[in-house]
Amino acid sequence: MLSEDVGNRASQLEGYRERITNFSNEFDLGLFIYILQRTVIWIILCLILGFGSAYIYLRYTAPVYSSGVLLQLGQTNNAQMILKMNDMMEDNSLQADVQLLRSKFFIAKAVDRLPLEVRYFYRGQILTEERYRQSFYQIKDLEVKNAAVLGRPISLGALDNGQVSLSYASGDKQVNMAIDPGKPFSTPDFSATLAMTGLSKWPAAQDRGFHYFTLNNVASLTRELAAGITVGIADPSAKTIQITTKNNNAMLARDLAQAMGDAFITYDLQRKSESAESILRFIESQKDTVFRQLRESELQLGYFKRDNRVANLEQLTPLLLARSDEYEDELLKLRIQDNLLKEVEHAAKQDKGHLDVFQLRPLLAGTELQGTLQDALNLLGDLLQRREMMAFEATSANENLQVLDGQIEMQQGLILQSISVMRERLASRMADYNAKMAEYENRFSQLPEKELAYARIERLFNINEKYYTQLLEKDIEYRISKAGFVPENRILESAAVPTVPISPKRNLVFLSYVLTGFILGVLIVVVRYILHDNITSMNDIAKASNSSVGILGMVPKYKKEIPVSQLLVDRHPKSLIAESFRAIRTNLQFVDNSPGPKIIAVTSTISGEGKTFVAINLGGIISFSEKRVVILDLDMRKPKIHLGFGVANARGMSTLLIGKDTVETCIQHSNLPGLDFITAGPIPPNPSELIISENMLQILEHLKQHYDVILIDTPPVGLVTDGITIIQKADIPIYIFRADYSKKVFVQNVDRLMNENQITRLSAILNGVDVDRNKYGYSYGYGYGYGYGYGYGSGYYEDRRKPVGGNSWWSRLLNRI
Repeated sequence: MLSEDVGNRASQLEGYRERITNFSNEFDLGLFIYILQRTVIWIILCLILGFGSAYIYLRYTAPVYSSGVLLQLGQTNNAQMILKMNDMMEDNSLQADVQLLRSKFFIAKAVDRLPLEVRYFYRGQILTEERYRQSFYQIKDLEVKNAAVLGRPISLGALDNGQVSLSYASGDKQVNMAIDPGKPFSTPDFSATLAMTGLSKWPAAQDRGFHYFTLNNVASLTRELAAGITVGIADPSAKTIQITTKNNNAMLARDLAQAMGDAFITYDLQRKSESAESILRFIESQKDTVFRQLRESELQLGYFKRDNRVANLEQLTPLLLARSDEYEDELLKLRIQDNLLKEVEHAAKQDKGHLDVFQLRPLLAGTELQGTLQDALNLLGDLLQRREMMAFEATSANENLQVLDGQIEMQQGLILQSISVMRERLASRMADYNAKMAEYENRFSQLPEKELAYARIERLFNINEKYYTQLLEKDIEYRISKAGFVPENRILESAAVPTVPISPKRNLVFLSYVLTGFILGVLIVVVRYILHDNITSMNDIAKASNSSVGILGMVPKYKKEIPVSQLLVDRHPKSLIAESFRAIRTNLQFVDNSPGPKIIAVTSTISGEGKTFVAINLGGIISFSEKRVVILDLDMRKPKIHLGFGVANARGMSTLLIGKDTVETCIQHSNLPGLDFITAGPIPPNPSELIISENMLQILEHLKQHYDVILIDTPPVGLVTDGITIIQKADIPIYIFRADYSKKVFVQNVDRLMNENQITRLSAILNGVDVDRNKYGYSYGYGYGYGYGYGYGSGYYEDRRKPVGGNSWWSRLLNRI
């Protein structure tokens, strides 16, 4: 059992060791470091972009300031509570007051309190700043001649002679004139005086902005400022209302909020005072009329007693007198009500049938008729208030306004009809009481004639006396109630000048932009990683081909612009590129080291992978080893060898293959001893047939007698199949990949080329490798089994660039980018 347990443990450890080995083979540390490095770079760039965008947004976005007042509504009337009389003041609910504060009708009253008839601005290159209460000049003694100028910008600027230039658009014309500060001026549309308040003279012209002002009316200002006003109930139980204003100018936001609160207190006091004044005016008019009647009856009674010497009515039967007094009291009440209805009907018909509900409410306050007509009058009052607010924004032709006028007219008719019916009923009841009185008068007719006449005069006197006494009592009560009314609407929190804008919020903007930049950087890296399908190292070639393709080496990326003559190894023999081609030259020995001349065919999948560049410089580096090399350009569809050496392409392989020229006439010599080349020649219509012809084989055999290495630049096999025959015949076929350009799927093309055409010794070269990436381990080493690696930190090579700006982190970041 113990031996089996030990064996199991050993097998588990072996399995773990195998998994770790497989993971280490699959995991590419260089790729991980490279991706991590690129991720950090992109995130830093996006963070810088986000920070810069936030700064630009905050720099060129107009700030919005907010201010507000807290109103508390309430009223007390101690006299009214003591006298136990009905409320003669108009009362509104909290919600109704909120709607009133929101209406443009009321906002216009608040705007009218502010000095906004002329608004002063300074326009910069991007932002426009309002100089509310901060302008160094003022427009005074304004008189507008043409309303079309309202709202239009009127620009001002300095002139060399101390005057100020004024210009604005008036219709299709442009008005331009020079004015003197402190002196009146007149334009076709308005006249005014420019007064300097903060400076002695107009400042010099500014390149980045100019000053201008606008003339305004209350209606346009109301429409503009109403959008920034918010009114809401703060606490229903405490009857508090919060008024908040928003504006780009902090002082204007404060003044507008304060004006809203002050205007409401003033308007509410005026509204309730007018209600009390209407009642007192009615009582005063009735009191004068009844006083005259009382005076006349009193004189008649005195004259009757003096002339007729009539005794007191105490002689009459007490019962008749009591009944007569009761009917007189009832008749008096009915007359008072009838007079009141008569007054209401008279007030209703003063303006051609239009009923003034605000005048009728005070007339009915405190009477028995108030409950009968109150609902109808309240409904009419609401309709009139809605029409007043709608008329402020709409014309008389508005359909909704016409419908509302119809409802108002119908309600007025109902009220007038109700008054008429009530008067008819009162008349009927007074007729009944008069009949009763007539009956008692018949009974009185049996009394002596003089006593009966005395009773009539005395009854008229008593009626007038009672009516006048009631009017005096009501007059005193309402005056005391008015004096005892104390409005308790007050501002609990006054508006203050805001110092910090509510929008944009700097911290939130910076956080959101920086966070967006961070997320954008991560997304860019993720997308680039997901979409990444390029070959970046020899390790990618080895993985994609399952190590079936031999790797001769890699060619570093040339940091500068490649010259027209692509031969670089002779110019910088100690450069990294030259050393890489030496490594490839060394690795060629491991592919084929047999004696005799060799044919090296260079191809690629598509154009642009650098096979011509590799062919020219590989030929040059081989010629350094005292070998005779000739380079043939068989890419006759897109020839480049003549461009690489800077010669004409008048004759070459195409003319040689058709027998037009000889080999000796087509061979051209380079600057390097031992390196010759034959260009492609004029582009033929049938390059494939020329390459597979017998002449091609004869040319190669002829060249083998004079050269040690025949290096052939073949067409890309991923586009055409012209070069496959040459690759099959080559002693050393080379396949070129370009880092960060060739796709990983191109390696499958190499496998297919090897399997289908029995090419066994095909080797690959990775061109354009970023050496800075390799120093982090992101390479697979030279040769992948054939050669050896090189360190790039010794300082031997001539083309190693010094970091720009020293060794700071910023310099390292710039060099990394």
